[in-house]
Amino acid sequence: MIYEIRTYTMTIGDSEEAVEDFGKIMEERKKISRLIGFFHTVVGDLNRVLHIWEYENSAHREEVRTKTLSQSWWPPLKAEKIIYQTTRLMRPSPFLPEPRTGDMGNIYLIFSDYFQTGKLPELNRHWSNHLAKREEISTLAGAFSNAAGEFEQGVLNEFIHIWPFKDANHMMDTLSEENTIPGWKDGQKAYLRSQSSNIWYPAEYSPMH
Repeated sequence: MIYEIRTYTMTIGDSEEAVEDFGKIMEERKKISRLIGFFHTVVGDLNRVLHIWEYENSAHREEVRTKTLSQSWWPPLKAEKIIYQTTRLMRPSPFLPEPRTGDMGNIYLIFSDYFQTGKLPELNRHWSNHLAKREEISTLAGAFSNAAGEFEQGVLNEFIHIWPFKDANHMMDTLSEENTIPGWKDGQKAYLRSQSSNIWYPAEYSPMH
């Protein structure tokens, strides 16, 4: 499988309207391919929506894209309210080959990490060795990467991981507790070059919610 992570940056105050516009057509859109998650940001870079779609491969994505564009209800967004959009094609991480969906949390912390070229295998091994201990305190919803040499498009050498929480207090308590896990954070420093994160709310129709 491959996963498309698409982000729209909307004009100020219009991200909630974008969530509503997608909601009007989402049931029809999900008949064409599987939706994994749909979010709008509340902390970090504001006025954005993010959605994650699953495809069998690049050819399947192109087939779905052609079919979707032929529908009268697509695209659902008002073009004049889109400032810009980005899309990432990524593969699931071996330690979580399929993202988890369902009732997992009311807020989602999504990290975007950049790793050194050629170091993804080492990063994956670190996560494989330590994730079970980390998930004793909270569950990982999804993990995706786009290593240079895989797709040769989009943002390369990026690793995205998605963590759901009940609320902000749960998130802060968990982030504090994870610092006590031996080797969890320190063990990644040799492979990572930069990190950023944003807090997102799931839409009512998001499979991750």
